[in-house]
Amino acid sequence: MLQSMRENMPLVMWTLVVAFVATIIFSWGMGGFQGSSGGLDGVVGKVGNSEILYDRYNRIVQDRLAQQRQEKPDMEITDQQIKQVRQQVWDDLVRVELMKLYQKKWGIVTSDDEVAYSVRNNPPEYVRTNANFQTDGKFDPALYRQFLADPNQTQTLIAIEQDYRESMGNQKVIDKVISPVFVAPQEAWDEYVATNAKFKGIVASFPSTAFTVDSMSISAGEIEKYYSDHIEDFKVQERRKLSYVTIPLVMTAQDTERVSETIADLQSMLRQGDSFEQVAEEYSEDVGSAKQQGSLGWFGRGRMVAEFDSTVFVAEIGKVVGPVMTRFGAHLIRVEERDMNGTADSVKASHILVKYGIGPDTEARVAQKAKDFADAATADGFEAAAAQFSLKIENTALFPYAESGSVPTIGSSKPIMDFAFKATAGKVSYSQKTKIKGQDGYSVFTVAEIAPAGTTPQSEAESTIRTLLVRKKQQEMALQAAQQFRSRIGSADQLVPAAQAGNVKIDSTGLHGQREFIRGIGQDEEIGKSLLTLSPGQVSEALGNSRGGYVVTILEKVPADTTQFVAQKDQLLQNLERTKQNRVFTDWLKLAKEELVVVDNRYLYYTDF
Repeated sequence: MLQSMRENMPLVMWTLVVAFVATIIFSWGMGGFQGSSGGLDGVVGKVGNSEILYDRYNRIVQDRLAQQRQEKPDMEITDQQIKQVRQQVWDDLVRVELMKLYQKKWGIVTSDDEVAYSVRNNPPEYVRTNANFQTDGKFDPALYRQFLADPNQTQTLIAIEQDYRESMGNQKVIDKVISPVFVAPQEAWDEYVATNAKFKGIVASFPSTAFTVDSMSISAGEIEKYYSDHIEDFKVQERRKLSYVTIPLVMTAQDTERVSETIADLQSMLRQGDSFEQVAEEYSEDVGSAKQQGSLGWFGRGRMVAEFDSTVFVAEIGKVVGPVMTRFGAHLIRVEERDMNGTADSVKASHILVKYGIGPDTEARVAQKAKDFADAATADGFEAAAAQFSLKIENTALFPYAESGSVPTIGSSKPIMDFAFKATAGKVSYSQKTKIKGQDGYSVFTVAEIAPAGTTPQSEAESTIRTLLVRKKQQEMALQAAQQFRSRIGSADQLVPAAQAGNVKIDSTGLHGQREFIRGIGQDEEIGKSLLTLSPGQVSEALGNSRGGYVVTILEKVPADTTQFVAQKDQLLQNLERTKQNRVFTDWLKLAKEELVVVDNRYLYYTDF
């Protein structure tokens, strides 16, 4: 009875395991590339000593893609969406393995009694939503109890118990990680004030850019002191530089011929009596209209690209015309009806599209050439191989390691980033499918330069320090000007006349909260928080930030409603706790991955990884 459900639940228990943390993450906003030799062993990655097998990983990816297609049959799944699914599955599997390892490391044990009680009294969501256990669309405990008592369901029940044992153990790991989190009642009030209290005022501002400081007035002693006091700011990570070649993927005459041959085959099918609707549904590469048997419905002039538009308004009704070539590909078009009224002409038409694109033979040739280059570069050297294959060598700038995988010029690619920082100088990578500067192709990389971690010498940092000190002095001068102005203000009604007399810039803030952008000041939570302490008619002390100095008189204030706060307090506390728990769990997860060492070898199995 539950066989199909069982086949489609490879990660469903992980979802249940982290249901609590997932709520936090989703509700609250939240390797490899080693060289050009070696074979595939079926291991797509490792977490510590635990292996993630390719068959398991790819099966789950395909299951998720199939589910997406089932949920949205009219939408074409893009390459980017496929990559996103791969990443989501990878992240899930890594977390699953981490949880297993930490259960063992921390000696977490889940007893048989705990599992049995939970299975009997708290069945997982995929059971509750299964139609076999529902009456009138709702979970029926009686049907579930019948299932538990059915000896024919023993194997399925054992599988559910095993998954539930794992999920309960994982939840214990999560509980251990987030247990130190505590939110004080005052934090809830502060959060409520920050998002609900408002103020409106008049700002007299003194922009720091209005004050001139000669950069050469910064003394050598000031530079030396700043360098000494902020030495940590001048420490630099190890940086790497890559050289690479790319063999571009471009359409060939063979690819164009493929489009022409396909169109000719489709025309032959139509001549032999196959219906336009059937051919469109089965062969058109316009996924949306293919679901409608090629129909585009009614549309007016100018709605389609020029070549298509000019054809449908002159073609004989009911006759298949084409191929009409547009930037999308080759079209066979059939006009169903036309309404030519001279002011808003429209037409009803259908089409069959064969898209332009790189054919599998072309891609295979380019991929093989890149692999041949990688082998030659490993044997003979990168420059010699580039000359032999007539390929231009490009270079990145020096860059530090970034978890996001963002490589200068290349874009975001975790495998390339990992290769850059795991490989030795001169090591040659596997060929990799890339999209560099908008061009698809296959690229091969080598580590061209390694700049070790260290501290930027003062001589090299001098220009930066001088600029920083100039800005700091400008800010100090702006604040001093605001202080002098404030000393002349005795009451709120004096601010505007004094500002006008002194040619000081004034702005009305509008009604703002402490975290919002304040007109005339900018986004500055500390200043916003300070202004919320004032009452209408009060004048602030001189305030300052990187933009300048300010004096503010409060015109209006909307305090936080204490009655509404009382009603929302428990929810606020819960939200803040979840936010903190999410942060703690995310930080722990990052450290756990580093401690146990996660190896990602997916690039070996996916050329477009």
